[in-house]
Amino acid sequence: MPADRSSGRGQPRSRRGRPRARREEPPARQVRTRDEATLHLQDPREIRALAHPARMAIIDALASGDELTATECAALTGLSPSATAYHLKLLERYDFAEPAPARSDGRERPWRATGRRTLVDLDSSTPAGAAAAAAVGLAFVDRSLALAEEFMATAYQEAEEWQDVAFLGNADLWLTVEETRMVTAALVAVLEPYRGRALADRPEGSRRVRVMSLAVPHRRP
Repeated sequence: MPADRSSGRGQPRSRRGRPRARREEPPARQVRTRDEATLHLQDPREIRALAHPARMAIIDALASGDELTATECAALTGLSPSATAYHLKLLERYDFAEPAPARSDGRERPWRATGRRTLVDLDSSTPAGAAAAAAVGLAFVDRSLALAEEFMATAYQEAEEWQDVAFLGNADLWLTVEETRMVTAALVAVLEPYRGRALADRPEGSRRVRVMSLAVPHRRP
C-alpha cells in the first residue's frame, strides 16, 4: 500500500498486501542505498522503527522545518524529555532526524529533519515484511486520523476560509490494477509541485495542510 511522505518523513510502500515503546536494537545488517534526496529502507526491523506514535509526532513536527530540542519535542509527544531524546536518537540512527547547529545559549542541542524523502520498500509476502508494512501503514493512518479529528473538533475556531477549504470525501470505483496505478500516479503528480517547501520559504498566508491519499481494494467477497 503506497503512502507518500516527504521532507524527512516516511514513504511506506509494500509490494503485496496491506500496509509499547520498546527498545529496538539496530539490525545486524542494514540494507540501504542512497542518492542525493532519497533514502531507501528495506529491512523490516528498520521499518518497524517508524511505527510508534511518538516518533510519528516527532517526524511530523520536524518536517515543518522547525529545529526543536528534545524538551520541545516532549511537549508534542507527551513523554519526558529523556524518553523523547531516546526516540530522536533512534530516528537519527535511521536517518529521519539529525542534530542541528547549537543555539546561542548552548544548553540543549536542537534537532532537524534530514530533508530526505524516505522510500520504504519491502516484500510483504514474508511474515516479517507483512508485519512491518502493516505496522507502519496503520501508524501513518492513525496519525492522519488524529489530525483530522483534532481539526473537526475545533473547526468552529478556524477562520471561515479555512473551514471552507477543508475536504473529506471518498469514492468507490470499479478499477483494474492498471487503472488503479494510473489513479494513484495522477494523485501523486497533483501534489508534486508543492513538495519541498520549508518553513523558511513557505508562501505568505500558508499553513501546513495534511493531504492524505489512500487507495485500497475492498476485501473479496
